Amino acid sequence: MDTMVLDLKGNVARKVAKLKEMKKQRGVTLLEIIIVLGIIGVIAAGVVILAQRAFTAQDLSAVQDDLTSVRTAMNEAYKDQAEYPAQTDSILTLSKSTIGDTTVSNASPIATLVRLGKISADEAFNGFSNDAFQIANAQTDSSSSQKKGFVVMVNGLASEECRNLISQMGNQWDYVEAVNTNAAAGSEPTITGKDFSVGKSGAILKTLTSGEIAPADIVADGVCDGQGSVNGVIFGSK
Repeated sequence: MDTMVLDLKGNVARKVAKLKEMKKQRGVTLLEIIIVLGIIGVIAAGVVILAQRAFTAQDLSAVQDDLTSVRTAMNEAYKDQAEYPAQTDSILTLSKSTIGDTTVSNASPIATLVRLGKISADEAFNGFSNDAFQIANAQTDSSSSQKKGFVVMVNGLASEECRNLISQMGNQWDYVEAVNTNAAAGSEPTITGKDFSVGKSGAILKTLTSGEIAPADIVADGVCDGQGSVNGVIFGSK
């Protein structure tokens, strides 16, 4: 009888111990799952950030290539003219399917470049805003009334995109001005009346009379600090 009681107690004790061990194992497994999920979350967040940066870098590179094409095309198309053309018709009515269509009335410089075959329809549009590049003529010398220069507007930029674009290619141009308001996608800011011979001041970061753009200039108050994708950059060339 005593032996049976001892055996029963022993069996119960072993089962209790096994149950405790199983509970302990389940607890550790759950903790491990939580840790793994946490690690996966951190990695996923990092991947998203890296992907966003990669897409932004790709868009910036594409815009720079397009601006270079537009600049070259403007020089080629108007090198024998007394001055560059003024902004006339709105670019907001243009699409990639109509910009090269000569039956569509639009005398904007960017449409003329496409219709001359100097650039493609894809190169004529800003990838950030999906608007055609806005172009106007500009003075290179305040003592002359002739418009020997031109400006190109890149709109629809977030602050980081705006600053990166200026940092990467601002010093390649003769004139650079940042815009921090009213430059969202689908807008057409006023870019006429620019003079490349003025002094560098505020949002005007580079002119024919100033030196190169410093990093401190790009992060100064009033430069590319609009909330949302309302910023823009005006690039000028003679």
